[in-house]
This record gives sequence, C-alpha cells and structure tokens, in this order.
Amino acid sequence: MNHRNALLVLIFIVCAWVLGNSNAFAQDADARWALKPSYSLLQYSGELGSQFFKFDQRTDGGGLGLSAYLNPSFDLLMSIDYYRLNIKGTANGSPYYSKGNMIMPGVMATYKFYNDYFLSSEAKLQPYVATGLSYMIGSTAGTSVDLSGDAFKHFIDEVAITALAGVKYQISRRVSAFVELDVLLATTEELDGASLNRNNDKFGGGRIGLFIKLGGEKDSDGDGVPDSEDECPDTPPGVEVDEKGCPLDRDNDGIPDYLDDCPEVPGLPEFNGCPDRDGDGLPDHIDACPDLPGPHELNGCPDSDGDGVIDPFDLCPDTPPNVVVDEHGCPVDTDGDGLPDYIDQCPDEWGPMEYMGCPEPPDVGWPDVEEETPEVYFETDKYELDAEAEEELNKLVKYLFDNPMLNIRLYGFADPRGSSDYNKTLSARRVEAVKKHLIRKGVPENRIMVRALGEIQEIQRDETIPLDERYRISRKVQFETFFFMR
Repeated sequence: MNHRNALLVLIFIVCAWVLGNSNAFAQDADARWALKPSYSLLQYSGELGSQFFKFDQRTDGGGLGLSAYLNPSFDLLMSIDYYRLNIKGTANGSPYYSKGNMIMPGVMATYKFYNDYFLSSEAKLQPYVATGLSYMIGSTAGTSVDLSGDAFKHFIDEVAITALAGVKYQISRRVSAFVELDVLLATTEELDGASLNRNNDKFGGGRIGLFIKLGGEKDSDGDGVPDSEDECPDTPPGVEVDEKGCPLDRDNDGIPDYLDDCPEVPGLPEFNGCPDRDGDGLPDHIDACPDLPGPHELNGCPDSDGDGVIDPFDLCPDTPPNVVVDEHGCPVDTDGDGLPDYIDQCPDEWGPMEYMGCPEPPDVGWPDVEEETPEVYFETDKYELDAEAEEELNKLVKYLFDNPMLNIRLYGFADPRGSSDYNKTLSARRVEAVKKHLIRKGVPENRIMVRALGEIQEIQRDETIPLDERYRISRKVQFETFFFMR
C-alpha cells in the first residue's frame, strides 16, 4: 500500500471513530465541535535553499479544520488546506523554481495547556501544541529536473509529519482568534523536484484564523443562558430570565414574576406575591381598605360600632349598638328635629331637644303644692339610677297616684364639664331613664313630659358651695307638676 492510500485509510478510520462516538466529545463542557477557518503561510527549506522570512516568495493559501473535544487536555483536529506553491532557489549555481497547487488534508492531536492544570479553562489566552500527519496532493512544474533528469513536472502524492504551536484568545464563549506556527517534514522530494543530496524537504509557516464553537452551548431549560452560567437550570419554558438564568423577580420579594400576581410590589408567598399592608388576611388588591384592618365579610374594612357602615364612610362611628342608622352610619332622625329616633320621644313629630323631640306644649299655670317634689342625682358621666334615686322616685310615683289630675314634667341637667353637645345628650339620657322608671311603676306615659336642658353654667360660679358639691347637685333630674294633659 503506498503512502497516499495508507493515509486515506487512517483518516477514514479516525473520522468514523469520532463520528460514531460523538457523545464522548464536546469542544468544551457545553459545545461539542469547533470550526477553524484560517489563512496559512508555508515557507520552504530544502536543496534549493531557504525561503524562511522571504515573503516575496511565499506559498500561501487558506484552510478549514474541524476540532472535536476528547478530554480537558486533548482535542482531535481534522483539517484540509489549500496552497499556491511558489518555490525558488539555486542548485549547483543554476536557478530553479517550482509552481503549482496543492491541497493537504491532515489529522492532528492537540494538547491544551488551558486544562485547569497549567492554566484555567476560562483563561483569555489559551496556548496549545499539536502533532500529526498530513497528506499532500496536487501538481507542480518548474525548471528543475526530477531523478531521471527530465524537466520537473509532477503530481504531488506525499505524506508529511506536522507539528505546531499556537495560542487562542477568547473573544467570546463561542469565538476565539488564534495564531499558530507550524513545521512540516516531507517524506519525498515531490514539491521542489530537486534531489541533489536526497535530503528531505522541510516546510515552516504560520496560520491565523478563528476558532468557532458549533452546536451552541448546552442550555437544558432553553432560556438562552448556558448551563455553565445558569443558576436556575430548570426554569419552565417561556419564562423570562435574568442574566444568571433565573426567573425575573422585579420586586425582589423572593417570588418570581411568573408566579407573582403582583410582580411590581413586594408581597407574601401566601398571597402569590401580593402585599397585605394592614395584616387583616386580605391582600391589598382585593382589600377595600388596604391600610385599615377589617373583617373579610366587609372586604377588609373596619366597622367600629357594628352598624353595618364601614368606618371610612361612617359619619357617626360611635353609634350605640342596635340603633337603626342611615346610609352615612348616623342614627335615623325621621322627623328631622336633630334628635335621633332612639332618643326622640316623638320620632314622627318635630320638636326641640328640651322637650325630647316632642312639640312644645302650650303655656300653663303651675299650681303650688304643699309637698316639695323630689330630685334625683347621678354620678359623673352616668345616667343609670342608683338605689337612692329609685327611692326618691317611688315617692314621686305615690304622689302622682294620690293626685290623678296632675301630670309631671321632668328636667334633665348635667354639670358644666364636657362639651355643650355632649352634655345635652347626657341630660336627655338621664331624663329618659327617670321616665322609663316611672312608666315601669305604673305611671301612664301620657302624664309625663320630659325636657333635656344640658349643662348648668351658673352653678360653677356659686362659690358659697364647694366645687364638688356644686358639680354633684347639677347632675340631676328635677320635677314639676302641672294640670296639662298631653
């Protein structure tokens, strides 16, 4: 078997083995293969002299290589180069030249110094060396003579031993630029045609080009970030990710946007990333009062007095329990006299507050009675009757039973502490408490008139009485009798 056939068989066996075991190779941890386009310069040294560093006599061309990853230290390179031959020189004082075309397939093993042993695999500059065999095929002709003495015109069919040293510069994770210096040791004399001393020809040169990874880097989740840089390699399909390959989390609440119902506002996991500022268990986007805690049945709004009108819209947030209110949360005042129905003794008739919301009765003369009508007193800010007050009222009940032609008018008072409006309401509640007690004791309601007079200012200026006593005797309900039937 000649040199050419032997080399072709070797190249075929190597390529078949590489392709059949492609899963074993990756150009690095992510890319399986790399392409090497290049520009080549080949310079001759032999019987005709040396062309080294004589660029006016250069033999140059281009090439394409395919590199396969074997392990962190070794790659396998398969290449093919084209050269325009231009060899000049002298032998025995006579000028010779040889010109032609040549292609040169080859196989080389590459040792990488950027194998995390000498240098980091992520180094920008990545040196390497390689050696292997090349097969030269082409045609050449010139003024030299061949071994038989005939003019040199020859079909090139020659095997060469090849060695090189190079360095890559990482432009990106996919592309590197490289520079190589190489030497070829030819095994025959078929390029220059000069066989004067049977010394094998030598060739040296260089190569520049690009190293381009093929097939893309491995990206298990398909998010565009290679696994080597992906901190979240299991991102679901279609989810937008950041530069680290993790799902976007614009509000930095630990819940990725694709699972976050409120992706622009930090929130809580239990509400799918939505906030609950008032902590009432309703997320803000469905909470009608996001800054005020409230029950779920009122959409997260409070109702302090329990009247069914939420506090933000309640103009009377302290309504007593079970009082009927209007749409503004205030007690209903049917007759519009300023006294709510739950206090108004005549809720369907307009009347002033001093008559507990009833119309003012006509003026009548007040009879003189031999017995003094009693008064009852109350504790500060209270309107409940104590035992002493009930005892006094029982005397009044007996008096009314003994005088069936008399009716009674009740006057409610408060001491001057507190606001005027508050004291008006307090005096009304006191007089209402007395009225209810009389009714429970059997006095007909139509014999009782009530009037709430509010605070007594004059008592505060009477310095003949101690201040505490002045306050006490002004917290009362006073009685008068009259002959008017309501």
